[in-house]
Amino acid sequence: MLQRFLLTALAFLMLFHPGSALAKDAKKARNISVLEAIQMLEQDSRATFLLDVRTRWEYTLLGHPPKAYNIPWRFATTDFQVKGGPYQGGNAPYTGYQLSGAVNPDFVGVAKSLFKPEDKLIIISTKGDQGAEAADALVKADFKHVFNTVHGFFGDELALEDQKNLAEKFSPYWQRPGRLNGWVYWGLPVSHRIDPRYVYPPDLKKMQSQK
Repeated sequence: MLQRFLLTALAFLMLFHPGSALAKDAKKARNISVLEAIQMLEQDSRATFLLDVRTRWEYTLLGHPPKAYNIPWRFATTDFQVKGGPYQGGNAPYTGYQLSGAVNPDFVGVAKSLFKPEDKLIIISTKGDQGAEAADALVKADFKHVFNTVHGFFGDELALEDQKNLAEKFSPYWQRPGRLNGWVYWGLPVSHRIDPRYVYPPDLKKMQSQK
């Protein structure tokens, strides 16, 4: 039952993150693999922190690395659009439910409320592209030691760019996550437990104000 639920959630949430090109490197932050990331976390757990910048729903339903703080870089929306269709003044990059066009305006502020400028911050996103943007934003905000996990939580798709058309036509693995190099691919620990210490802090404040 749980496995069926998670697979259903995965199929739904992957509408937010369709297949794309190879992982994107950060320009200001240092780029590392997920294996290097977990080594850093084990070697210096007191001053090294993992930031999961995926949407709340990905973090909650698809699982997350243990003790990863969820600070979304962009938010999930209920806006469905086909690839190339109009979306927020531009064109939708894929067919599916779109991520917010604008980044989270509170991202840096929330990070500053949780971490010191000299802390080591490791950023993980779905496939590395959102993480690269988020990591560079933290460097720009004067955090000294920021690392982007290049392949993110799910990693690259199995097909290379020159095989994309064939993979889309013939392969059942087309656009499925977790194929190469990501956190899931290497069998690193994944938790589905929601610990209030690590959820997006503004959501906790909203919870406390509810009657």
